[in-house]
Amino acid sequence: MPGQPDAQPLLRHFRAAFAADPVRAYSEWYRAQEELRASGPAAVARALADDLWSERDALTFATDGDRARFLHNLAVFFGSSGPAADLSRAREMFRRALDHFSSDDDGGWRARAQHNYATALANLGEDPESLEEAVSLFERALAWRNQEREIARGVTLHNMGRALHRWAELDPPRSSELLERSAAAFSEAVEIRGRHGLDEGRALSLFQLGLAVEALGSVAEAARAFEDAATEFDRLGKSDSAAVARLRLGALAGPLDRRV
Repeated sequence: MPGQPDAQPLLRHFRAAFAADPVRAYSEWYRAQEELRASGPAAVARALADDLWSERDALTFATDGDRARFLHNLAVFFGSSGPAADLSRAREMFRRALDHFSSDDDGGWRARAQHNYATALANLGEDPESLEEAVSLFERALAWRNQEREIARGVTLHNMGRALHRWAELDPPRSSELLERSAAAFSEAVEIRGRHGLDEGRALSLFQLGLAVEALGSVAEAARAFEDAATEFDRLGKSDSAAVARLRLGALAGPLDRRV
């Protein structure tokens, strides 16, 4: 791969690489995008994304499954925050991938695509309808990510809890109902992650649980969640995260005092 972050050499390099082997080329292209996300320039990242987008249907794959997985991975890229984020492109790629996985699911790829599609909508959507669609997709993913696949289930529950919280912020008339569902999702994620020894994930879910129940006005429950999260982050050596959790806990001191 050319060393200079100049669009034209990179465009030539990757156009040839994708024509030869799109699956292998995508791994290198994604690493380049990660470097550009960290240090820029953003215009080069967008140029690479636009060029791959224009060539997406000309690429050849050994199997339909390979194409569907490629489209899924490209959708995840466009559905993630960054200089080339584009929810409309992500939607198209996820839908095409799901068309394949709905009839030929290979090892849970349909649930993975549903989860990642939902995550893209939750991250980039700007209206209640997008968040409602995200939650519906998470719920479909959970049908496969059931009690027999609990680690994956915990990830989806955590992300769904965040989507429900954001939906509540965008839809005030339904806020209480959505926050209660958010808290329930985080509570189950905390239980699953604790039982499987996923300590960092459990701490993250505890923190998000604290935010949800705080928004519901459950001050004492929020304080317990933030305190438990801070303790777990400290134990893991995540001092910055522990400090954030304790900051939230400190902000609850006044409301807690008034409840005594």
